[in-house]
Amino acid sequence: MMKKLYFMVLTLVLAVILIWLQAEPPLFTYETFMPWRSALLQLTGIVSVLLLTMTMLLAMRLPLFERLTRGLDKSYRLHKWTAIYGVVIGAIHWLLAIVPKQLVSAGVMERPQRGVGVPIDPDSLYAIIQPLRSGAESLGEWTLYLFIGLILLALFVPIKYKLFKWTHKLMAIAFVAIGYHSLVLLKHAYWGNLITPVTVIVVVAGIIAAVWSLVGRIGHRRKHTGVVTSVEYNKENQTTKVVAELPNWRGHKAGQFAFLKLGDEEPHPFTIASYDDHSHQVSFLIKALGDFTADIQNRVTVGQAVEVEGPYGQFDFEDNKKQVWIAGGIGCAAFKARLEQLAKQPRDQKVVFYYCTQAPSPLLIQEMKLAALSANIEFHLIDNRLTPFLSIEQILQQHPDLSEHSIWFCGPVGFKNALQGQLKALNMKTTAFHAELFNFR
Repeated sequence: MMKKLYFMVLTLVLAVILIWLQAEPPLFTYETFMPWRSALLQLTGIVSVLLLTMTMLLAMRLPLFERLTRGLDKSYRLHKWTAIYGVVIGAIHWLLAIVPKQLVSAGVMERPQRGVGVPIDPDSLYAIIQPLRSGAESLGEWTLYLFIGLILLALFVPIKYKLFKWTHKLMAIAFVAIGYHSLVLLKHAYWGNLITPVTVIVVVAGIIAAVWSLVGRIGHRRKHTGVVTSVEYNKENQTTKVVAELPNWRGHKAGQFAFLKLGDEEPHPFTIASYDDHSHQVSFLIKALGDFTADIQNRVTVGQAVEVEGPYGQFDFEDNKKQVWIAGGIGCAAFKARLEQLAKQPRDQKVVFYYCTQAPSPLLIQEMKLAALSANIEFHLIDNRLTPFLSIEQILQQHPDLSEHSIWFCGPVGFKNALQGQLKALNMKTTAFHAELFNFR
């Protein structure tokens, strides 16, 4: 799926480049470097702001983009890479602007002869904009430095969520400055061409998204407040079941997740394990994996206020194929929710479920066995204390027609990568391999 999304972005970028080429008809007749530099300065600026606008829009958690990318997890993965390439192309734009000037100052290059240029009507809009060009150029340069620093900080420094959040607020402010820079410095010769309204629309869309982020409106329509009604800690597999009563919860599909916020803690994404539409209680199974979850059973108390944002995700089991489910550890939460759904609404669809764990809980296993039996699903327990990790070859031994199945996986990233690698090694398609990408950074 991600390859398709990257291809879509590349197609959009190429379409904008083709529109830009119409505004530069003499491009391939240039015989010296400086006219090429002028054209490429415009192109890299336009492409950079296009990618950064996509970055801003993907961060808004809009249902339209979630459907387009097949899940919020994939939206954020795409968000990450459009930001990186937007800044890289912005850096190339900066080099094209700065390096030739430095070479001219050092006497390595000759200063280009300026042409006469197109006369400017003193009553035109451009006559008002022209005096702003020098300030916009300096603003764009310093904003790029800020953007590069913030991107490196967000990608490589293990910072807490609150600081991570503020770096993204600064990025939104920086984008507004870059948008201003892009519009003011758009070449006057382009004003009669399609590339100008395209650039204006791109920049305005990005600025709207940036302002929406700055005022804290992202995801506000999906936020639900309530109270914690139950906290149950399972010592055997180190999981905590947190149940929250959310009066305004509108329901969800099995396999979806939500952001859970408790007190001043950062919101964390967790798969929704179950929902009781009579009592409006939503439950989450949380594994002790990080700073927040390591002792969550001691951080959460019954009666505590909670905020849940969601549901999100397209891990919805919706296809007409035979299915193989693979859960690694706490990844069973998504399948537990689906089992409950199928027990109430049976489907004539062959499903085999592999639950892999290093810390089996007899109570949880018994619950899933009974739920699988009620849903007419074949259930296999893989106890990794006694047997090797599940492999594609093992599944093939029991299901030689695996190529006719879709695979639904939820579990550790390393386990997912291993299974996908095995599928590729056996020349089997991975397009029917479905998994959530919970690492949003």
